[in-house]
Amino acid sequence: MEEGYPERLLLDLLEIYSPSGEEEEISRYLSKELERLGFKVRVDEVGNVEAIWGDGRPNILLCGHMDTVRGKIKVKKRGKVVFGRGAVDAKSPLAALICGAKKYIEGGGKGKITLLAVVDEEGKSKGMRHFLSRCKEKYDYAIFGEPSGAYALTVGYKGRILIRVLCETSPGHASAPTLFENAIYVTIRLIERLQKLGDDWTKGKEGDLFETPTLCVTRIKGGREDNTVPSFCEILVDVRVPPTMTLAEVKDRLTSTINEFKTIEERAKVKLEFLDENEPYLENEHSPLVKCFIESIKEVTGRDGRLSRKTGTADVNDFVKKFKTSSVVYGPGNSKLDHTPIENVSIEEYLDSIEIINNVLKKLSSTD
Repeated sequence: MEEGYPERLLLDLLEIYSPSGEEEEISRYLSKELERLGFKVRVDEVGNVEAIWGDGRPNILLCGHMDTVRGKIKVKKRGKVVFGRGAVDAKSPLAALICGAKKYIEGGGKGKITLLAVVDEEGKSKGMRHFLSRCKEKYDYAIFGEPSGAYALTVGYKGRILIRVLCETSPGHASAPTLFENAIYVTIRLIERLQKLGDDWTKGKEGDLFETPTLCVTRIKGGREDNTVPSFCEILVDVRVPPTMTLAEVKDRLTSTINEFKTIEERAKVKLEFLDENEPYLENEHSPLVKCFIESIKEVTGRDGRLSRKTGTADVNDFVKKFKTSSVVYGPGNSKLDHTPIENVSIEEYLDSIEIINNVLKKLSSTD
């Protein structure tokens, strides 16, 4: 790998604006670049880039996403820091996986490496779900590129349930509001009930959000006319589920809470719909993959690596649900800068992460 290549690759990726749904340009760029690096490359029907090198074992998947949230940020280098949309989430982790794999291959690596760059991770995970629908490969290990910080490793994500609740009533003239049930007011009372459920879940567990379910109303829409008592109101509710609970448990609790609410609100129709879900993910902290990362962080940087568990959800959740493969989430960057207008990553941290990934791959190949 030529001198200066990792930084040039990162800057190239940041210069390509690729919000969810607009990944065509970066997909074309990566397919050509990975072919140039010696991978066998294909681009699938939804735009995922799949690049394969080698054969046999260990069979390792390195997966990152090409898309970002919307909002352009001028790409610039200020001292030892690079700014740009995706600098943290998650183009520097993706670039680190590519460079770490290339360095491993150039150093005489063995086994099979699959580099997967997916679309729509920030959206509905269309890329990963399409990949999972057709993939029959059996991987020994998987590393997902997300900002854990170069000197830490993420071993857990909460699951997610997305629900929609619709409240409907009979419309009437706004000049006589006491004669009609207001669907927006009904929905406000429902939100208060859901808040109480969320408070019940977190009571006594405020110190560790990873261990408890959380609930957040993220969207609300109601009414049609400015002179009519609203006859409908709709909310979307985002619920996060810890690995200590099942999705079924949480869905049952949501259903029973809303059914109880229905019996009280006799003048309104209340409908619940489950829109999407992801299982929680938790890697064994004593697995060989985790051990290789902790050892590599120490060997490369002299620092003690740490393990983290996050309250968000990522493509790793769906992957582990299907394959049950030993998987971790790793990459440079401070996740507190995700989606912000000041996304930036330290070049030193980025380069360290490349060395750490290379070292991890060498360890995995020697223990297989």
